[in-house]
Amino acid sequence: MNIDINNVVIVGGGTAGWLTAAVLAAQFDTRKNFSVTLIESPNIKTIGVGEGTWPTMAATLRRIGLSEAQFISECDASFKQGSRFINWRSGQNESYYHPFSLPVGYNDINIVDHWLDNGATTSFDEFATNQASVCSRHLAPKQASTPEYANVVNYGYHLDAGKFARLLKTHCVERLGVQHISADVTRVNHTNEHIDSVILADGRAVLGHLFIDCTGFKRLLIGDHMGARFISQKSVLFNDRAMAFQVPYADEHAPINSTTHATAHKNGWIWDIGLPSRKGIGIVYSSDYGNEQQAYDMMENYIEQQAPHCNLADITPNKITLDPGHLNTFWKGNCVAIGLSAGFIDPLEATAMVLIEFSAKFIRDHLPAGKQDLGFLSNKFNQRMDLHWRNIIDFIKLHYVLSERTDSQYWLDHRAQHSVPESLNRLLTVWARRAPWHADIEVAESMFPPASYQYILYGMGFRSLSALSDKRFADKERAHLKKLLSHKQTELQKLYQHLPTNRTLLRDIKHSWNSRL
Repeated sequence: MNIDINNVVIVGGGTAGWLTAAVLAAQFDTRKNFSVTLIESPNIKTIGVGEGTWPTMAATLRRIGLSEAQFISECDASFKQGSRFINWRSGQNESYYHPFSLPVGYNDINIVDHWLDNGATTSFDEFATNQASVCSRHLAPKQASTPEYANVVNYGYHLDAGKFARLLKTHCVERLGVQHISADVTRVNHTNEHIDSVILADGRAVLGHLFIDCTGFKRLLIGDHMGARFISQKSVLFNDRAMAFQVPYADEHAPINSTTHATAHKNGWIWDIGLPSRKGIGIVYSSDYGNEQQAYDMMENYIEQQAPHCNLADITPNKITLDPGHLNTFWKGNCVAIGLSAGFIDPLEATAMVLIEFSAKFIRDHLPAGKQDLGFLSNKFNQRMDLHWRNIIDFIKLHYVLSERTDSQYWLDHRAQHSVPESLNRLLTVWARRAPWHADIEVAESMFPPASYQYILYGMGFRSLSALSDKRFADKERAHLKKLLSHKQTELQKLYQHLPTNRTLLRDIKHSWNSRL
């Protein structure tokens, strides 16, 4: 009998558990014959998956019914318009942006050819989009009068991951009908490749049709009981340690960055994220090339330069051990791994939360379904997630492979051929002859569009051969681009004139939300 899947049990809270619960409960009527139950241990400290999102989060928050003003106010959130990479190419105080906006004329013209044809006299990010200039001035991506979740320039968010999980929990329980159980799971009952129930510490059994493992690196369901194996990627991406610090601003009027600042060092990189009330600053490094004390010393030097008002000795760091890699299968039987349970690579491009979104939305869009459909769904999910992970690994590795730094073995080994995936080598060979564009998209829901590769490649000094001379209508294209660039410059002056700073807009949004309460 093909029993409908209408009872979902999520084991584990945090961002992964509660965001998944919200996505599902907002789609199905939990007051009728569909239930979402989340079991959360009261004894486990949640590991935050990061403080950065992609622009996809705006649509997710809107669909689950959260006000953007409430989200920003209660999660100490700010606007993220991309990433700024510092010292990645040579370590000589150079930088470039990977913005969230597509290059001008992207649908019709591959402007890399024109940028190369013009001698690449300006940085590619400034040539391609206005967003780099907007970010350099700490400007917000919209005005106070812009509707919630709408934008003038594309944006995601920086946020306090702990506060975000708490807001999602309250929203799920009070508004979306999610059943919350605070208890430890002590046993899992399963038949062949299907979980029948989980047993709590007090002896209660919680039955379900579909079980979602959000237990983080423990992988209580998918690993311990379903036998999914972990595939290490440490030979490709070396970082396995992190230290995170919450750093206060010098004063309440200090500017808030529009991008994640990622500053490379001899043995990894340092993130710098601006929230309204503080900065989140942390160091990522490899224990094979350095130790904790060396990482702490690098952080101390960075804080002295970027936040001289702050004494690092007064801040207790959150020390995190990372195991770069992912599962060999993400959905087995009636068990799906989402979040850190599925894997974690490198926080460089903030892929953790977007993978949670992708996973939760896949389940949402393919339910209701029957138990007999699970084999088809799991195969489709595993194929898609495997593609996403390969895409992530190639894209993050690209940042390291293109570096010209020679100040440590860490950077030299990142460029050694034995550590570079063959798939990435093939792409680099192709892109030496032509710039990436639409033909390089493998699936419609690709993690990183060709535009993202363009920003990294040409920000790091990579050069492709221009295909402009081979195009039949090259002159016509040049004339069209000239108009686009003229319009782009006019729009930039308008953005300078009308966009408020990040801090001004965030203050206004929070004031507006507080006035509603």
